[in-house]
Amino acid sequence: MPKHVSVELDKPRKLRFDINALSDAEEALGVGIGAILQQNLGIRTIRALLWAGLKWQDHGLTLQRAGTLLQKYIEDGGDLSVLEGKLVEALIGSGLFGKQEEQEEGNAKAEAAE
Repeated sequence: MPKHVSVELDKPRKLRFDINALSDAEEALGVGIGAILQQNLGIRTIRALLWAGLKWQDHGLTLQRAGTLLQKYIEDGGDLSVLEGKLVEALIGSGLFGKQEEQEEGNAKAEAAE
């Protein structure tokens, strides 16, 4: 089962990515998840990932409402880099990209090669 990652938005919520959530994010952004993860996360991407990661729990959530949540988060002093970290943690926790240990090993090797 995918890992839930807690995030404080308008209320405590839990991010979770499964196949459907990732497929919805790809559809909303018009690119595959691999391309999404290779880029710097812009507002459009953060909004789409937030929407996709939250709608398992809030079935009526729309992209626009996710944008409103994101706007309020920023206005209330929320740090986008913290939210990005939570999104990435939930993506890795999905188990759809290999085991978390394998991901960390791959990242460490890539950093050492640079």
